[in-house]
Amino acid sequence: MINYQQDAAQKLYQILNDFHNKSKKFEKATGLTLERLDILKQLVNLGPKTINQLAEQEAVSAPAITRTIKGLEKQGYVIKSRSKTDQRVVFVAPTRKSQQVLEALRLQQQKYIDELLQDRDREDIDLLAKALETLL
Repeated sequence: MINYQQDAAQKLYQILNDFHNKSKKFEKATGLTLERLDILKQLVNLGPKTINQLAEQEAVSAPAITRTIKGLEKQGYVIKSRSKTDQRVVFVAPTRKSQQVLEALRLQQQKYIDELLQDRDREDIDLLAKALETLL
């Protein structure tokens, strides 16, 4: 790798690592485990899922995800319902509380990014936005 690429890669790694560490603090403040937050993110972003779909997605057994979902249900983050066509199938959907906690988390993360960019001039931010577009 060319030296300037290594330098850029190192700086990008440092920013991502700092963001990850800050995000972990925000996530910890919710009182939910990272596993539970991940499940809530999936449900809020993709909509209701069956227990089996969640188990497959999280790469855990159905009994393990069932225990996790019971805990989330007890805390008011999800609701369960049976399929109308097959009573053996249980759907899990996020509640408003899930949406609120994830939105609060997103706002904290956005605030951290805003603080990183706060003292930058318009040209630097435009240049950064263009560079990020090429990476995405």
